[in-house]
Amino acid sequence: MFPNLRQDFARLRDINTDKSDFRIFFENFFFNAGFQAVLLFRIAHWFKTHKLLFGLWPLFGVAPFFGRLCTFLTGVEIDPAATIGPGLMISHGQGIVIGKWARLGENATLMQQVTIGAKSIGSIEQMPEIGDHVFIGAGARVLGGISVGDRVEIGANAVVTRDVKPGHMARPANRNDVVAKGAGTNPGASQAAR
Repeated sequence: MFPNLRQDFARLRDINTDKSDFRIFFENFFFNAGFQAVLLFRIAHWFKTHKLLFGLWPLFGVAPFFGRLCTFLTGVEIDPAATIGPGLMISHGQGIVIGKWARLGENATLMQQVTIGAKSIGSIEQMPEIGDHVFIGAGARVLGGISVGDRVEIGANAVVTRDVKPGHMARPANRNDVVAKGAGTNPGASQAAR
């Protein structure tokens, strides 16, 4: 838990270079719902994945308690069983939902209203696997048992239901339209990577 939190905090330090560590922590702990959500998720996940006291699971409701506290205080719902690498940054956290078996790599950045989960109730165990250094824009939906590679950018309001190769961008202009980074804004010059 603490190594992950250190890297989560390091991401905040990277964007607040003019402030002391104490001030960054103080401001984000009390006033940044995204950081509060990350902190509460890390605590909930730790209780979900660690056995205590002679190998028993004491206080069965501790992980769900911290999960619900996270939702209540921040508007962010991350299942304690989700696997999220270090360096998670949530910006404007309201309305984010991350499902139980979802997996996110290191240094993920999530904007508001992001959903990472199943396509339907019938396929609830099929969750996305998302690589390292991924940016997911406001209102984006990443759904189903898909793979999203490293260094992918998912644009605002994109609905991604197919695999995205490393280094590509998914954008909402045409549902599931995936283009190589640096392809430009001219639709005729873009190379669809499906």
